[in-house]
Amino acid sequence: MLANDPLLSGDVGLTTLLVVLIKVVVAFVGLLLSVILMVWFERKVIADMQNRFGPNRAGPFGLFQTIADGMKLIFKEDLMPERADPFVFKLAPFLSLVPAFLTFAIVPIAGSFNDGLDGVVTILGQQTFMQVADPQIGILLFLAMSSLAVYGIMLAGWA
Repeated sequence: MLANDPLLSGDVGLTTLLVVLIKVVVAFVGLLLSVILMVWFERKVIADMQNRFGPNRAGPFGLFQTIADGMKLIFKEDLMPERADPFVFKLAPFLSLVPAFLTFAIVPIAGSFNDGLDGVVTILGQQTFMQVADPQIGILLFLAMSSLAVYGIMLAGWA
């Protein structure tokens, strides 16, 4: 599945593992930042449609409102209905997050693709693609993962 990546064509050592870890962290941080910006943009557009100000209190232009909401969510009490299945109830959020991360992990986020170049970047002296995975069936995996997140929502309601 990852045979095209020049990083994994030779020996797998500590440097290779560090490069893979860096790629995973960059993809995860990119996903979180894109969520923050999309939620902020959605709130601004909805506020504009309703002829009111959007989030404008927390940070410049209200950019930290989503971070404040996340902090509030972390410190809230985790309530579970009496008759809920605890395993399914706690599994449901992960079944929504994992497909989103896997969808974001196959998108190339760096490299030069001009004049037929293949987008290879150098990290810690190792050449690699700046994406977590480069499967041969990338678009099919992208579409499949983007359709799986709804099962987490259904399980949350069913639990």
